[in-house]
Amino acid sequence: MEISEQLFVPVDPARTWRLVTEPGSFRRWYAFGGAEIDLVPGGEMRLRWDEHGEFPARVEVVEPGRRFGFRWLPEPGALVEITLSAQEDGTLVRVTESGALEDAATSAMAWRNSLSLLADLAGETRPG
Repeated sequence: MEISEQLFVPVDPARTWRLVTEPGSFRRWYAFGGAEIDLVPGGEMRLRWDEHGEFPARVEVVEPGRRFGFRWLPEPGALVEITLSAQEDGTLVRVTESGALEDAATSAMAWRNSLSLLADLAGETRPG
């Protein structure tokens, strides 16, 4: 099973990369209870939500400014890939989650909502 959501954010890929991978920013648009991210392939992640608890993951892909991927644990958890594509006035962000998804529709809705929050956050960080 695979789901994919995408949204334009109004900042360049370098700034978008920081919003997507820095724990303090990541928690503002996705893991609202906190995030720990060791940003190297094989690095540990811990994502928290007050209402859902803490979930471990492992960093799978790190291509600065282009692609970040992590796998939910325990194995074989779903793989989440966040791809950034430069656009004229910002960045197209695509999230693809594949593997064993408990509820694809709920996952897709959650990523849509999170991407909307990411776009809002990016707008707040724009210079000027």
